[in-house]
Amino acid sequence: MQSGAAETGPPSRDGHAPARVRELLIAEPMMLRSLAVASALLVGCSSNATSEAPPSDGGGDASPHDGAGEGAVVPTPDAGHSASDASKPTPQDAGPDPCVEAGTCPPGVWINVTPSGVAPMDLGDGGGFGPGSIVVDPARPSDMYVAPIDGVWKSTDYGNTWSHINTMLGYAPIGLPMAIAGTMPAATLWIDSGDGHGSVYKSTDGGKTFTLIPGKQTAGLYSIVVDPYDPTHLLSGLHEADGLVESTDGGQTWQVVGGTGWPAGGISWYPYFVDTGSAATTRVSWFAYAQDGATPVMTNDAGSTWAAANGLAGLQHPHGAAALYQTGQSLFVGGLYGPGQGVYRSTNLGAAWSRVDSGQFPEAVVWGTPKHVYAMWGWACSGCNLGTNFEVADAMGNTWMPTSVPAGLDIGPNSIAVTSDGTHSIFVGAMWSAGLWRYVEP
Repeated sequence: MQSGAAETGPPSRDGHAPARVRELLIAEPMMLRSLAVASALLVGCSSNATSEAPPSDGGGDASPHDGAGEGAVVPTPDAGHSASDASKPTPQDAGPDPCVEAGTCPPGVWINVTPSGVAPMDLGDGGGFGPGSIVVDPARPSDMYVAPIDGVWKSTDYGNTWSHINTMLGYAPIGLPMAIAGTMPAATLWIDSGDGHGSVYKSTDGGKTFTLIPGKQTAGLYSIVVDPYDPTHLLSGLHEADGLVESTDGGQTWQVVGGTGWPAGGISWYPYFVDTGSAATTRVSWFAYAQDGATPVMTNDAGSTWAAANGLAGLQHPHGAAALYQTGQSLFVGGLYGPGQGVYRSTNLGAAWSRVDSGQFPEAVVWGTPKHVYAMWGWACSGCNLGTNFEVADAMGNTWMPTSVPAGLDIGPNSIAVTSDGTHSIFVGAMWSAGLWRYVEP
């Protein structure tokens, strides 16, 4: 793909194309400053326009295995797992959020926490796409990282303040080209190098130092995720290309995942592990969806065979923004096209899906806490007021309500980091050119 910017027309909050959108296509590592772009978090919009509603999904979710359809992939939930199974990182007690404790961060309000050191050219007024994607350390709930537009930024206080810990890493196209594992004694990070071949910078000391691992792919790593039970097992889609790749050695090498039933036509796939409760079956249970075509698919044999996700035929993620939220056996995903825009839920680990919000607006990123499920709309865009379509539901995702956001939060996220200080759930979103925004759940 050529370097530079191109005009493109993402659907706005009501499904229509905005007057101006600039999408960064790709850049070489040495062009990080001249092509500074960024990724973003989830945010909400103070007014949510209404578009023509897509057809009704026809009812609620199916019970486990029921309604999955012929040939559907049905991950097997494990009520328990053996002692030989790996375990997830146990979050450390990082203490209370200092901003909440000081009474300066009122719950229920989105607050702009973009570091003052972020170059203006990386934000909307300068034509940039924001400071990058965001992740939270699963073992250290106060620690968050943003990369790779302007190096690496780190917060150790739940996203209140940020330090520029690395200024040397180059630009990489923004989907979610960064992943983190809660390893000991320090976190492990992977960040795509932006060379277009899947080379990756890896840190095993919480971002203090990075080592470049050369890649041999046909495109850059666009959407890296880590197995929740095994920090050496990773998946990723490829930037503006079809297919998935898998690493089982901590990112040292990557293999293309093929398999029967893989659909044609999609690019920039986002893969996700579906947590079955067991390390063994989670390892081979994946969900993936794309942009520009194809259809969401699932596998329960590590990609040897794939089946279309029942109820999601043709659903796509917006350019540069996607998420799969899981709570127990319930999965949530947002998107547009296919069966209609909005938020979809499965209550049986992906065997069957149906829309649970009104479908009035497109959505991109879905996340949640023990109290609520949230959704926002975002698209790879610089200086664009696309709105955020911020909506909130109960913990099961049954009833959804549009919710307002501050005027400055005029575009939704690329990615959202969700954490907790033990008392409050806290979100920090990379909101494209609007920067970083933070929210403490009431």
